[in-house]
Amino acid sequence: MKYNWIDANEYTMDSFLLFDRWALCWIFRDCNYYAGDYITDMAKALYKYPHIDTFCRCKAPECSQFLDKVREVPFDNWTNLEMRKAETSILQTHETFVVYAYPKVMEKVNYIRNWNAKYLYELVDLKDKIVLDVGAGTGRLAFAAAKIAKRVYASEPCDRLREYMRDKIKMENITNMKVLDGEVLCLPYENDTFDVVLSGHVVGDEYDKEIAEMTRITKDGGWIVICNGDDEFKRTSPNKELTSRGFEWFSHKSVEDGIIYNYRKPVRK
Repeated sequence: MKYNWIDANEYTMDSFLLFDRWALCWIFRDCNYYAGDYITDMAKALYKYPHIDTFCRCKAPECSQFLDKVREVPFDNWTNLEMRKAETSILQTHETFVVYAYPKVMEKVNYIRNWNAKYLYELVDLKDKIVLDVGAGTGRLAFAAAKIAKRVYASEPCDRLREYMRDKIKMENITNMKVLDGEVLCLPYENDTFDVVLSGHVVGDEYDKEIAEMTRITKDGGWIVICNGDDEFKRTSPNKELTSRGFEWFSHKSVEDGIIYNYRKPVRK
């Protein structure tokens, strides 16, 4: 799905130098994964950036096989315009990773810029709670929770976003929030650690495994809360994958003109 969060014309392939290993592994897959002329476009895009090829092989050796296929594409006297067109196509295709690399740009995307913390506070009581925000991003949920909760942990697999949150914590002198690495399928916390586990725009690739991991680290009697940001998408019903797994849903109309569904589920062990 294209979100149009960026104008790819404003970026170059040097953005890849800011990507995490897991992001590079996602991008450089077997050529059959992507439709059309993806490998040819990648060859055109990388032609003027040999250092990106070197960087990716060092940062993520798993990418080497795909990059070998890109190198096999013969140079066909591509014009600068053709190479730039391919470059912007690649960057637009992977706009989510570009946004992750530039946190201040991410703060301006639709689901963050006009979100109101009241939607989180209406879902769960955070007072005196130990809270985890999974896939925290720029910290939309974590910073809102930190205003009320006893202690907040923000788990985020993207290094650029972790550093952004740490800088904000220091700048705002927040004393009850800590940022750590971690992703939803392998959270670096002991069983039964948190009173509330939050997420937004994270659960959805492997529902059972993701929810099971979030449940594992939540205390008996605690809550799993999925509080999404505001966007323009006019959804017509709640997520059946979540409701069928016992999540209660709530909805509101976004200032971005979309219909937003949020979810919560009590944990019983």
